Amino acid sequence: MLMSQQSATPPVPDGSSTADLQLPATPRAAAQARKALAALTPDPHTYEQGPLLLTEAVANAVEHTDTERVHVLLRHEPAHAQLLCAVHDTSPATPRPDPVRSTDPDAIGGRGLHLIDTLADAWGYLPDACGKWLWFSLTPEADDQSAA
Repeated sequence: MLMSQQSATPPVPDGSSTADLQLPATPRAAAQARKALAALTPDPHTYEQGPLLLTEAVANAVEHTDTERVHVLLRHEPAHAQLLCAVHDTSPATPRPDPVRSTDPDAIGGRGLHLIDTLADAWGYLPDACGKWLWFSLTPEADDQSAA
């Protein structure tokens, strides 16, 4: 049985805090990532889209790669009003929202990147030697506008 490894840094003078998670690549990984996010952002209304987008990013890594562990980095910077989330997977494939699947009401999946593309303030990916990092950021202002 794979165990999750989590570390969190205490807030630094500017008030920012981080979490570095190594999670087993199971459906439960998304819930564990959301729990760490909740610990970093005590007011759940500040970044309302954060848990949804983090769930989608982690679920994509679990479902679409053959990795045994999902690496999640979270950084909350209240002084700059920013939340940054990054999820590593072992696939070298370029992440692209699928507009056809995201609008098909009968599709079982395919909405994750579309949601991230639509609701995040910014998002992207960074390839590395072992796969890629999918990241997104939210600000309270962008989060409020996307919910409207």
